[in-house]
Amino acid sequence: MEKYFSTDFYNPNAIYAEGEKVRKEVEAYRIQIARIFGVAPEGVVFTSGGTEANTWAVQGVGPGRIIVEEGSHPSVTEAVKGRTLSIDSKGPTLVSSVTTDNKLGREIREERKKNGSVYPLLHIDASQGAQYYNCALDTLACDLLSIDSAKLYGPKGIGALIVKRGVKLNLPPQGTPAVPLIAGFTKALEVAVRDREAEHARLTLLSGEFVRVVEASLPEAEIAQSLPNIINISVPRILPELLVLALDRAGVLVSAGPACDFHKPEPPETPVRISLGRFTTEEEVKRASEIFCHTVRNLLK
Repeated sequence: MEKYFSTDFYNPNAIYAEGEKVRKEVEAYRIQIARIFGVAPEGVVFTSGGTEANTWAVQGVGPGRIIVEEGSHPSVTEAVKGRTLSIDSKGPTLVSSVTTDNKLGREIREERKKNGSVYPLLHIDASQGAQYYNCALDTLACDLLSIDSAKLYGPKGIGALIVKRGVKLNLPPQGTPAVPLIAGFTKALEVAVRDREAEHARLTLLSGEFVRVVEASLPEAEIAQSLPNIINISVPRILPELLVLALDRAGVLVSAGPACDFHKPEPPETPVRISLGRFTTEEEVKRASEIFCHTVRNLLK
């Protein structure tokens, strides 16, 4: 990334030689990303992150109904609110999901074979899942995919909407590409793909150990895992924000609800989310689980 902040700080949209050179490098990054997801280079649309990719996926399709899977990111549901829907639509135009398997996609493809052109597009928000699963469009049998660099240990402020060939979207005009962020995003994605199987196995074991300690110490806690690295825990009679702040004071950083919705109070039943990552160690998980249980017991006194 560094050279694009300084020596190669040229506008890739310019027609002078230096700008043309940077433009070709941006296109090389785009091709590298396209190969990972199995799409044409023009199917990689750079965005400011997963939230913008979700918004463009929902608002870019034509008039019609949209089905949003429970548990989807707020950016999807907010984008749906802003759409004008056609009252003449016979079926859903888009199904938006956070699935990491291809069952839903295969079902929709079967419907396409039976009903011809009358079928919904499938959008998958893979911002969280791309770090640990193969999210190529053919693998998930989807048409649109949202990716967020920050969830891959890449720079914040960049992501992509991956679009299958032949899918038509009405997207806003694109500005000057954020070249340093695109370079960092591409490298982070490359590393994530290289390490995802090993990290999936490692974090599955670590999160399982965390859950085991909490279940043994806090039988009243409600625990769910959505990915190998994410544990959601609800404790009756403790507000999520109160638990987040108490854990923060004890040195354990967790969240309650999406970070982009931080200004909205969470419902009392909202779980806190413990996220493990690439640099999380077994010793840290052991210590964090002990602190979590100790903090909860103090709050329940």
